[in-house]
Amino acid sequence: MKIKVLAIAPYPGLKGLLESIALEDPRIDMDIEIADLQNAVPIVTGTKRHPYDIIISRGGTASVIREHISTPVVDIPVSGYDILRVLTLVKDSSTQVAIIGFPNICRGAAAVSSLLDVDIPIYSIEHASEVPSALQTALGHGAKIVLGDAVTVSTAEEMGYNGILITSGRESVLEALSEVKRIHDALLKARENERFFEHMLEHHRTGVLALDSQGVIRYANHAASSLLGYDNSVMRGMHLKGIDPIWGRYLEEASKSDTTAESRQKTKWFYKRQMKVEIVVPAQAKEHAFLVYMYPLEIQSNSPVPSSFEVNGRIAAFAQVIGSSVTIQQTVKRAKSLAQTDKPIWIAGEAGSGKSLFSQAIHSASGRSGDALYVIPCNTTTEVELETVLFGNESAPGLLYTESVGTVCLQQIQHTGRQLQQKLLSAMQAGAHPRLIVTSLQPAKTLLKKEEMEDGFVRQFANTSLQIPPLRERLEDIGEIARVLIAGYNSRHGKQIVGIRQSVLEEDLMQKLWPGNIRQLKLVLECMLAAANGNYIDTKEAQEGWQKVRESLQTEAASHNALVNLSGTWDEIEKRILWEILQQEGMNQSKTANRLGINRSTLWRKLKNMLQY
Repeated sequence: MKIKVLAIAPYPGLKGLLESIALEDPRIDMDIEIADLQNAVPIVTGTKRHPYDIIISRGGTASVIREHISTPVVDIPVSGYDILRVLTLVKDSSTQVAIIGFPNICRGAAAVSSLLDVDIPIYSIEHASEVPSALQTALGHGAKIVLGDAVTVSTAEEMGYNGILITSGRESVLEALSEVKRIHDALLKARENERFFEHMLEHHRTGVLALDSQGVIRYANHAASSLLGYDNSVMRGMHLKGIDPIWGRYLEEASKSDTTAESRQKTKWFYKRQMKVEIVVPAQAKEHAFLVYMYPLEIQSNSPVPSSFEVNGRIAAFAQVIGSSVTIQQTVKRAKSLAQTDKPIWIAGEAGSGKSLFSQAIHSASGRSGDALYVIPCNTTTEVELETVLFGNESAPGLLYTESVGTVCLQQIQHTGRQLQQKLLSAMQAGAHPRLIVTSLQPAKTLLKKEEMEDGFVRQFANTSLQIPPLRERLEDIGEIARVLIAGYNSRHGKQIVGIRQSVLEEDLMQKLWPGNIRQLKLVLECMLAAANGNYIDTKEAQEGWQKVRESLQTEAASHNALVNLSGTWDEIEKRILWEILQQEGMNQSKTANRLGINRSTLWRKLKNMLQY
């Protein structure tokens, strides 16, 4: 394999010498340009169309070239023979001589002049801009002839003085070409090793990232891209914190941690995959400030936790709580405040009011958002299953003792037994890793009075309860909620419905009690939207929608042998249900209100309307 070389000769004579020697070496394929110092920069930076393996030049020109390109640059040396030749030329001169040049020339000149017992002033420079000043100094001390490289000689001649160029001889060029071949062979070996290690990394199941000090990805293997949910071709240049803000915290912790690897290891959940994350801060790395290793952990087949309990994909945030009423805004404010603590939270609210939404939003807004969220319905899970899931078994730990779990939400906590509540109390007091959120249809104090809950367990939530208001207490939010539901419906079904007529909103929707809350509102609106063919939901569409709701309820009731007559209007059905429950509770208004999940004043208002019917 030929070595493609670009030679930049600072003076014309060097070009001819390079041409003749290059022809003698079958491994060298050389292009030669004549340029000195900054004049060489446009030549070497324009070589992208014709890439070279190695560039060779001399002295200051070689130094300048290195500053502008990453291609290896070999310096043609100024050998002792080169200096000896020029000193021999001037040693018998009666004219005072000085040497001005870069360190490589000056060191050699000092050694040779000492051997020849010749006393010649030597002025070393680090940059071409220092040449005029050095010349002034030398000339001021009586020098008439200046020895040096191309820039020294050309500057001296411009100032009207004689300059003698220290040229590189054949042995110097041969030495440079020998270095070219050595470097090229080393590069080939390094590239072969690089391809081997890259192949190893690309086919390894461990995700590997190399980041700079700002957290920007400089390298990512396929496993890392897959674990983070991105295509490998777009990973380089991305900011890791932009993928998930939790990475910012991990990198900050790693940069401040001590030298033990354990302090930088975490087991976390990302994009439906559990993984152990290790962040290493290389001690002397110049380009890569962080090395991130992601070890995927297989879900154990004997794990006591069903995968259906984990909330995957997009988890709700507070921005999804719709409504500008004072009631809901105060609820959101309190929920955000609770999210910033690590305390357990009790969320109470009627069916369909948004307890699940708030529990997810609290998790998203907390410092545990990078960990997993599990939601367990206590009303459909047996006591034995709950205990195993939460506390584990002989083969695997439960959720309360798993580091990668951030929040555990127990829905319908009133369905758990006292023994399990006592175990949960002990786990909370012992400092269980995940935050516990529980939900119920009725407030904790109400359940406690009914002796359905363990006193000590309920007291753990004394200052961290959250009551979600029912829809009937924020009817002014129905318009905003409806707009969002309509937009989602349009997107799913390709319709262009732009809103609800104000008369339908004020005289129909805002006059209902909505015992099923937002969930019920969504059902009703879906039926109205399905009936709409124009741009608005008007009275006709509303009536058709209510009819569809009644038919749906009647079908569902028939399948469950319902005893309540579901014929007639929505108001008529609602009144029959109220009357049925009132009779079942022995005409006790408190029990009836409690069973319906409404307050007594609301029940009294409905009963008053029913009596007037």
